[in-house]
Amino acid sequence: MTSESNEQPPKYTYTPFPQTTTVHPLRPYYVPQDMDHYYTPFGNNTTNSTEVQNDMTDLDSQSLLKDLASLGFIKYVGVGFSHPFEAAKTLLQVQYLPNEDIVPMVAENTHGNNGSEEDLDDDDDDDELYVRSSQPLDPDAPGFRKTKSSDSQGYLTTNIYDASTRPHYMLPPLENGVWSTLGALRSHNSEGFSSLWKGHFASWLYDMGHLFLQPTLEGALNDAFDLYDDTIPLIYLDRVGPNIATLVTSHLVVGVLLSPLEVIQTRLIVQTSSPNNKKYNGTFDCLRKMIKEEGYSSLYWSHNLLPSIIYHTISPLLECTVPLIIDRIFHISPVDSPFLYGLAQLGLNTLQLLIILPLETVRKRLQCQIRSRTPDKPFETIVQTRKAPYVGILDAIYRIIIEEGISQKYIPTRGNVQKRRRQRGLLDNYGIKGLYHGFYIHFTTNVTTFLFQAVNGVEDEFENY
Repeated sequence: MTSESNEQPPKYTYTPFPQTTTVHPLRPYYVPQDMDHYYTPFGNNTTNSTEVQNDMTDLDSQSLLKDLASLGFIKYVGVGFSHPFEAAKTLLQVQYLPNEDIVPMVAENTHGNNGSEEDLDDDDDDDELYVRSSQPLDPDAPGFRKTKSSDSQGYLTTNIYDASTRPHYMLPPLENGVWSTLGALRSHNSEGFSSLWKGHFASWLYDMGHLFLQPTLEGALNDAFDLYDDTIPLIYLDRVGPNIATLVTSHLVVGVLLSPLEVIQTRLIVQTSSPNNKKYNGTFDCLRKMIKEEGYSSLYWSHNLLPSIIYHTISPLLECTVPLIIDRIFHISPVDSPFLYGLAQLGLNTLQLLIILPLETVRKRLQCQIRSRTPDKPFETIVQTRKAPYVGILDAIYRIIIEEGISQKYIPTRGNVQKRRRQRGLLDNYGIKGLYHGFYIHFTTNVTTFLFQAVNGVEDEFENY
């Protein structure tokens, strides 16, 4: 037998490249995707190869959808655990508790039928007696509703501290913190246990949107300006300025883009759950009514735009610069001095709270203001809100400090006895405390984190920056 007869037929047949194709010496097996022939051990029939690729694509899509569903479920449960505390803090931040020494509660007979127009004109000189907006008040404006809570001039006519004049769906004054607010919500007739999760779905939508959009935008900005990967901690970079700029910009853009969800969340939390009085029936119903009553411009181009820009700029800036300040200004290493590092982190996080909480308070109060002359239904809240609208950030801060100082504390008594009020300290005449509702629970969380790091070290936490 000749050598030619001993040769076995090839096990595989290969489809050659077209002769017109120029093969690169460093990539001899590369075939453009638009070519009809592929170098494959499956011979001339490329149908099997296409089917395999399609099957792999389907498997990848199914795996991706499964991972997204798992992530969404875990995030939904996580938000559910923290949302009751966020709801309680929101109610404390938006409630309006005027100081009776500065803004006296006007009784029904003070500005009732017995008051003439001349008496009202004479009272105009006493600016310190009544709450007025810095602009002329319009009785048709959304800040005023002609109910028993205010007269035609916008003066407050109900006493929040008196149960006989307080609406049945409204909570008594909340002055004892987050835990007490949770108990008040749970025990109220119109609210109950389920009210702790009002606005939960809107909060989850915001978190999921922010989780996907912010890193994507930050990575795109880093690629556009040829910066280091955003996964590299800032503390390891020599020049952190450009990366901080892209990080803050991505948080700002995404925060403003998703800000309507924050407005919806706040309004759902603050509104009453009474079926006869509540205005919104869910996240999408709230969005629909916002567009119908306030217009499409209310979603972004409104009185909430500037507070959102300031908040979503300062908050990520402070958060990302904490480890940089500790390392490059204080020169404290988490490996050499874990206790001092944790202590410095606790101090800076506390300073961050002192800056952020007033902005949160002002934002949420402005988010409760409905600027529509023809609302379908009044926005009834479970805590008292200010009838006269705030005209801006500085106006809101000023009026919180001046009008809401509590020099006398609300003390509930047994039976039907009238509520008593007790004199407190001199500093309580100013409502500075009203700007920092929720401070203690955040500070407690920071202290717990510090103690945990002091025991276990902060090396792992340091790697996350």
